[in-house]
Amino acid sequence: MNDIAAILDLDAIAVHRRERTAATLTLLDRGSVIPADDEALPLAYALAHHRLEGAENAARRRDTTTLDWYRNAAGPALARLAYSTRLGPRIVVAPDEDDMIRGPHSDTPYYVLGPGTTGGVPSLVDDASGHIAVTGLDELVGAHAAVICLTGRRRPDQTLRSFAITRLPATVFTDHTGDAAVLGRDLVHEAAHNWLNDALAALHITIPDDETYFSPWRGTQRPAYGFLHACFAFPLTMIYAARARLHTTGAGNAVLADHERQQRPRLVAAQDDFIRAVKLISDPGLRERLDSVFQHARTL
Repeated sequence: MNDIAAILDLDAIAVHRRERTAATLTLLDRGSVIPADDEALPLAYALAHHRLEGAENAARRRDTTTLDWYRNAAGPALARLAYSTRLGPRIVVAPDEDDMIRGPHSDTPYYVLGPGTTGGVPSLVDDASGHIAVTGLDELVGAHAAVICLTGRRRPDQTLRSFAITRLPATVFTDHTGDAAVLGRDLVHEAAHNWLNDALAALHITIPDDETYFSPWRGTQRPAYGFLHACFAFPLTMIYAARARLHTTGAGNAVLADHERQQRPRLVAAQDDFIRAVKLISDPGLRERLDSVFQHARTL
């Protein structure tokens, strides 16, 4: 497999997402209808999980008013926050830090769409989508970053934080500098994590948690699950950077070029452990996809 878009085209993911969306909406609101349009499915999938997470949090607090909202009113209310993009319908939010949830399900505070949610700053995401489109990674981000939560603006010299959590698939959380090309890189990174989570779930694969590997990205030993995630997401950001900077000038171009320089020695350092760790994935097709992405990045 040499074409990255083909590598990431895994039919089992779409089947899994449709089944999960149906099951979640049935639990919350039997009157909900799953969209037949494949382009609309990523957002429906993301919103179903935001509703489930919000309902669970409300039930835990014994907040019956908010619980009722998530079950009966959230569907149309949240759908109104969406807007059309070249990557499909998206919701972009930029919540205050005080609105972030601190709990046991994530090492980092995260945000759940709710009755007080308002739209964010889509123009920056629109511009980032343009950079993503020229790299051929638009289907990845279109399917796995349907809800984009901009967690804060940082100076170019500051460290950017981005993350995804399994409880909110097709949602990404990321800081930004205001540079669309750099934001595109981080959307690719987190969409990659969401893709791999969906692929593992769709194929019913569990990665053993008793093996660790040295991560050159963290500088420490990591469980196989986290190590393999890094060996998938970082190569994709390197592929993005190599392709996007051909169409980018100024500070964004310099950041992407620097990203490539940083990733090359890390991929070299991870190569041997990756070859061993990827054997833990029981599905041959998924193993091949991860290996193809990693080895493609190694050629850049």
